[in-house]
Amino acid sequence: MREDLELYKIFHTVAFYKNISHAAESLYISQPAVSKSIKKLETLLDVKLFSRGSKGVILTAEGKIFYEYIQKALHIIADGENVLTELKNKKQGMITIGVSTVLCKYFLLSHLKPFMKQYPEIKIKIINNTTFDTLKNIDQGMIDFGIVSRPFNISPYTFVKLADIQDIFVAEKEYLDSLQIVEPNDIFSKGIFMLLESDNITRQYIDQFLLENNIFIKPEVEINTMDFLIEFAKIGLGITVAIRNFVEKDLTEGTLIEIPVSPPMPTRTVGIIYDKKRTLSIATETFLSYLQSHVLN
Repeated sequence: MREDLELYKIFHTVAFYKNISHAAESLYISQPAVSKSIKKLETLLDVKLFSRGSKGVILTAEGKIFYEYIQKALHIIADGENVLTELKNKKQGMITIGVSTVLCKYFLLSHLKPFMKQYPEIKIKIINNTTFDTLKNIDQGMIDFGIVSRPFNISPYTFVKLADIQDIFVAEKEYLDSLQIVEPNDIFSKGIFMLLESDNITRQYIDQFLLENNIFIKPEVEINTMDFLIEFAKIGLGITVAIRNFVEKDLTEGTLIEIPVSPPMPTRTVGIIYDKKRTLSIATETFLSYLQSHVLN
């Protein structure tokens, strides 16, 4: 637009009332101020917009065409203002979340339903990916944030801790008994190991732990889903590493046995990660605040 939006609003009001004094009353400004604004707009556009009528003013042919466009534009602006109001009131919005299969199933799902019940107008899209793909999606602006176990390098991102998790070695009781373990770390020389694929961040965390403790194993099975590894372990195919929180029921029921090792694997954290340079939407900030308040408390 070539001039202040106020000129277009004044033009639209005058065209609607077809009377300068009525338009002035509606706008709460003086009649001379309205006339001066119309004159200024006509000068800027170099087109006559109104002509005098018996009871006021009427649009010229050019003025009628211009009025149609201004009316559409003002309606669009009003719609935009309404949308912003709804966004501020959390009655609208879209959130795109990146999360792995395991964290989605065992962590995110339990919080989705109550959030959606509290904010039914906010739409949520979930992109299921590995942590490394989630980080790529953040870099490319494809998602608002990710829920991940803390990666090794978080310098380009903001990471907000939500919870601690503990990785443990587990196996089925009969399989474990068959190994005739005497010392805790005997499992590394006697057991069959089933682990996540090498490009998985959890697998890299496990490999780092083993390397730091001079423990060397070659997994017989590698797969990209922890759920399958847990099921394989439950039927006695070997030993795997699982997150204790996620197999609590199996440990309680005895379908899996936790295998102590020395030293135990240190805890790691699950949290929210996003581009530190990006301004988060109101809907996204609402969800992040919700997660922080419900998980940490």
